[in-house]
Amino acid sequence: MMRGIPHPLTVIVAQGNNSSQPAGLLVSSFNTVTLHPVPYISFNLKLPSSTFDEIKQSRIFGASAIADVRLARDFLLAKKDSTGSENSLYNEALQRNVQNGQIGRLMRGRGAIWWMKCHWAQGMSVTVGDHVIMVARVLQGEYYEHLDGQTKASEIPLVYAEGRYRTAGPPIA
Repeated sequence: MMRGIPHPLTVIVAQGNNSSQPAGLLVSSFNTVTLHPVPYISFNLKLPSSTFDEIKQSRIFGASAIADVRLARDFLLAKKDSTGSENSLYNEALQRNVQNGQIGRLMRGRGAIWWMKCHWAQGMSVTVGDHVIMVARVLQGEYYEHLDGQTKASEIPLVYAEGRYRTAGPPIA
């Protein structure tokens, strides 16, 4: 039943204090919890997760809504090889798409719409089976500038429904 409900695709990237490289993943469960008086977001994360390990270390991560299917594929492409280890394609995707020195921020022109810097609210997060429902406070947010120098605040991210990537259609009302 729930497969037919579209969910926005969001890249989550974190880098722990003792890590030499960030960890990231693509989620289709990103959601606004509240905007006022303090903005909070949530998303689901399957355990075990190297990204969760990095978030636990630093408590800070970046979230970027994406509009380009190539970026989605970069983060989905065989993150784990047959032995369960992170593979070189995943590591290349991180190196190719994540800005150095910026917490979880993707590079300009890579197909992302907006970016948020978030602080994990550990006491508000809940473990359910083999997942954790992550809750985080939004510390900062902005729209990405496209290669043409424009920002597109009205752009709608890719969504995932019925096992496929999709774009939203024009407004109907």
